[in-house]
Amino acid sequence: MDRRRFVVGSGSVAAGIAAFGLPRGWGQGVRENVSRDSSREVPILFGVDYYPDQTPERLWAEDAAMMAAAGVTNVRIAEFAWSLMEPKEGAFEFGWLERSIAVLHGKGIEVILGTPSAAPPPWLSTKYPEILLVNDQGVTLSPGTRRFTCPTNATYRRLSGTIASAMARHFAKTPGVVGWQIDNELTLGSFARCYCRFCRAGFQTWLKDRYKTLDALNSAWGSIFWSNLYTEFAQVPVPLPSGAPPNPALALDYDRYQSAANVSFLEEQLATLRQECPNHIVTHNNVFGFLDTIDMRDLFRKLDFASGDNYPGFFALHLSGGDSGTMAPASAIASFIGFGLDATRGAKDGKPFLIMEQQSGKAGQTTFAPQSQPGRLRLWSYQAVAHGAMGINYFRWDTATTGQEEYWHGLLRHDRQKSAGFDEIARTIGELKGLGREALHADYAAETALCFDPESDWSLTIQPGHPKLKYTEEQMTWYGAATSTGAGLDLVDARSDLGRYKVLLAPVMSIVTGGQADRIRSFVKGGGTFIAGVRLGIKNEANGMVDVPLPGLLSDVMGVTLREYQPIYAEKQGVRFEGALQGAEAECHVWADVLEPKGATVLARYTAAPYAGAAAITENRFGKGRAIYVGSHLDGAAMARVLAVLLAESGVKSAARMPQGVEMTVRQSGSQRWIYLLNHNAVAATVSLPGAGKDALTGASYAGSLELEPFGVRVLRPA
Repeated sequence: MDRRRFVVGSGSVAAGIAAFGLPRGWGQGVRENVSRDSSREVPILFGVDYYPDQTPERLWAEDAAMMAAAGVTNVRIAEFAWSLMEPKEGAFEFGWLERSIAVLHGKGIEVILGTPSAAPPPWLSTKYPEILLVNDQGVTLSPGTRRFTCPTNATYRRLSGTIASAMARHFAKTPGVVGWQIDNELTLGSFARCYCRFCRAGFQTWLKDRYKTLDALNSAWGSIFWSNLYTEFAQVPVPLPSGAPPNPALALDYDRYQSAANVSFLEEQLATLRQECPNHIVTHNNVFGFLDTIDMRDLFRKLDFASGDNYPGFFALHLSGGDSGTMAPASAIASFIGFGLDATRGAKDGKPFLIMEQQSGKAGQTTFAPQSQPGRLRLWSYQAVAHGAMGINYFRWDTATTGQEEYWHGLLRHDRQKSAGFDEIARTIGELKGLGREALHADYAAETALCFDPESDWSLTIQPGHPKLKYTEEQMTWYGAATSTGAGLDLVDARSDLGRYKVLLAPVMSIVTGGQADRIRSFVKGGGTFIAGVRLGIKNEANGMVDVPLPGLLSDVMGVTLREYQPIYAEKQGVRFEGALQGAEAECHVWADVLEPKGATVLARYTAAPYAGAAAITENRFGKGRAIYVGSHLDGAAMARVLAVLLAESGVKSAARMPQGVEMTVRQSGSQRWIYLLNHNAVAATVSLPGAGKDALTGASYAGSLELEPFGVRVLRPA
């Protein structure tokens, strides 16, 4: 199951138009007026998601007073209120929204407005049925919910831009309005990509801009296979069901195109907001790390900061197979959530981010996630801040009594009494605000990076090679193994500057471009450690197999070629470790790359025929650094041991060894450091730390060991 299907099943442009080959005319002016007054600070944001459109007006003043008393600084509103703001085409009614903002502003609460394009009103889909998304089976979706629209359709883009423009002009100088959220959770619906006739036409134009000529396209795609030579761009289909799987090159380019289409859709609205509201902050919210249909770095490149939605209890339930009686271990749940938070931070190159929707109670649409135990809502909030969040909005203020999210509990219950977590959240907001701006905007300390590449993800989804070889699962296994050592970790693009890291990890990096290979080569030459997993560099940028010995462009760096590769099914294959990795033997599952050293040293060998004695893991000295090829697919425990040794050898060491289920992260600003200790266990845990200092929350001194209560949190300031 890929990230999108996991999240959906759980319940629920770029540098220039020509450069990315978007259809001509899309987003004209997107790059104009995209900067705002950079001297304006992002306000402190600890708030709630609020729905005055769903709440009787007589209750607004009571809500605002309760929010202010709870320490709420801001709300996000109106992202699903299109039918109220434009009840018929071209007729705008913002009076109710003005009154709501005035009530909130009167209590000192600032407002982030949402543009409402995720949920169009019935008049729109009735009058313009061509806006409806066509899914990957060729079925046109029905309206009536949300996320059922085509991102390329010109009519839908025009109407989405019209409502965004009207809102921006109307509220540009309204007291209390500080920012915008564009749309809501792009592509997070039952179907993430559209395959309609408009997308096909847009795809053909995108291809024409990308490849320039049909000869170039046919050559890159190998279209001669199965007699698919194209003589006109208009002949190119979208990858709908046919008599066999689609050309993998076509399928990957279509994924790229759909990502670019969504980025362009967002940036059209961004251009309007920048022009009309130059001093407002602008962001978008998404479920990071687990939503794999958009290149998030492209999506957030021109926004002020990234925002993510975080439902830890909801994710934990489904990570455990949907049975709350057999919940996954606390350490696994913490790692899963941490991965999503680190992916959020990675979308803007490590800059602080906002949690736009944070779980505040039982979550669900048709079923409930478990009731959060006392202390866990506070713990989850601190985990977000520990991983780089600068603020948190809790979803939602009051629990809906009608509609598809009646089961999604907020701070107020259905009867408007305080929820079980209300006081805990109010306490947490007060504590986090008390940390101050410098702490909330401090950098996240990381010496290790994980290469997180959507194109390798898409490629592996199209052609996994083995049914159990999945990009997300490999990323999570390596992430959990690396972070279990206590090392801070960033999720990065291998095209970016890698010089700040000691170690770069690359599980299943199947596509390696020339630019990525150059960056990795320079990183290792300069003294970095590159650790790669199976299927390294098997594909070129067109999703075709490379025609040189594997691992292709990185063969010199790795100091090996592949003698063979073996998908593993019923047969058994073992791994015997040598040298620095010496220890208990392990089993190889799913995949084995059989390595032929060309200067590299062997660190592990296979034990079973037909490759008994062949290299499974190698290390190559290259320049001042080293490159390690983990050619054997290991389980989580074995991978954790291997990475612990390799990270320690590379100089990546935690200040302290954490007990199982206890997490430590560090944020720093200049010489100032904040050490976050998070106990994800339902029992107390003792932590030993070198040195001494003070607790930033209580002012109490610490030295040596300290005890964390169940679901306990400490924020330490070293002396």
